[in-house]
Amino acid sequence: MTKNLLVALLTLTSSAALAQTAEPQPTAPTQPGTAPATTPTAESPAAPSTEERLTTTEGKVSALEEQNIETKNDLSVLKKIKLSGYVQGRYTAQQSLDETGTGGFSRFSVRRSRLKATYTGDVAQVVLQIDAVPTGVSLRDAEATLFIPGTRQNMSLTLGQMKWPFGYEGPQSSGDREFPERTAAVRSFLPGERDRGLRFSGKFLGLLRVSAGVFDGNGTNNTGFIGTDNDKEKDLIGRVGFDLKWISGGVSGWYGNTLGRRTTGPNPDAGRKAYSRNRLGADLQLYLDLLPVGGTALKGEYMAGSTYQRGGVEQFGVAAHGWWAMVVQNLGLTNQVAIRYDAFDPQNASEATESEDRLGTNNPVSTLGFAAIHHFGENLKVTAAYELPMTATVEGGTAEDPKDNLFTVQFQARF
Repeated sequence: MTKNLLVALLTLTSSAALAQTAEPQPTAPTQPGTAPATTPTAESPAAPSTEERLTTTEGKVSALEEQNIETKNDLSVLKKIKLSGYVQGRYTAQQSLDETGTGGFSRFSVRRSRLKATYTGDVAQVVLQIDAVPTGVSLRDAEATLFIPGTRQNMSLTLGQMKWPFGYEGPQSSGDREFPERTAAVRSFLPGERDRGLRFSGKFLGLLRVSAGVFDGNGTNNTGFIGTDNDKEKDLIGRVGFDLKWISGGVSGWYGNTLGRRTTGPNPDAGRKAYSRNRLGADLQLYLDLLPVGGTALKGEYMAGSTYQRGGVEQFGVAAHGWWAMVVQNLGLTNQVAIRYDAFDPQNASEATESEDRLGTNNPVSTLGFAAIHHFGENLKVTAAYELPMTATVEGGTAEDPKDNLFTVQFQARF
């Protein structure tokens, strides 16, 4: 229909132009008694036939249609590509560790500077994310995803480097958290939050969420095995959850092994041996309207397991557990306040120790944190957080809880 209209319009336009050209031009008047002047005229070219004009017009319309199709194809590709990212500029100050004023710090830093590109097609998705900070540029995510045919993109397989499907706070984006950093338990059991492997993700019955996969297990933040796996075995990791909008949660599991050599403790290893690397976890989130000033969120998580990391060093065969709970209150549309308590026991209810007036490095630690958040529109979030770590002391001992309270101001700009 559109093509026929274009042909008709172009034909009428060309016909009108030819008619105007063919009209006789007026001549100058002659004097009485004189013969009209004759001027030589060139023979005019024959006008194109109607069929020739139609052929030319159809060619122009076809060219316009081809250009329109190319433009639509380019736009459809651009619509499938999404660029996003954020920068976290930060100021942190830690209280002096003792009365002499030693220890502690005060510094500015760029904590995260992420750039993420996502292409989502009908049967596949590509995710690439890098982190560019003063210490260097590192790969965060590199995911190649296949949407299983016939599932309307509700089920997929992903191969590459991605976040472990375990718990709530680990997979959560660092740009969405209320506090600047994750809790101690999550940092110990899920250091770096990422690994290389194969993951299945699926949505069932509108509310069930399943994510499970096979991974190397060492992660991307293990200083002993960065970029490599130290054994032939793989770790099985997964989470089964639900989402009813106002309440969500899930249970997580991790089963695997790692090869290592324990050099400390009463019975150091003579050589490398296999240690189990297992985890269990549960999380729950509630979103309620309790106060007239805004919504209230209650969140919590518990995890326990053996063989974890502290300071990038694997604690082979050591069992530990931790948990955290948080209340987030919205104040209008642009403000939030949050209170979080987290606890981590690196040796499962072992008694606190001290040596030479210093507390043991494996004493349980709990942290009480307060955060105030203001959103300057959709692109800038400012967070001020104050955290009070509390290290368990020995009853009747001389070592005291270090004065290591931490104050953080963070500007997060995103697009």
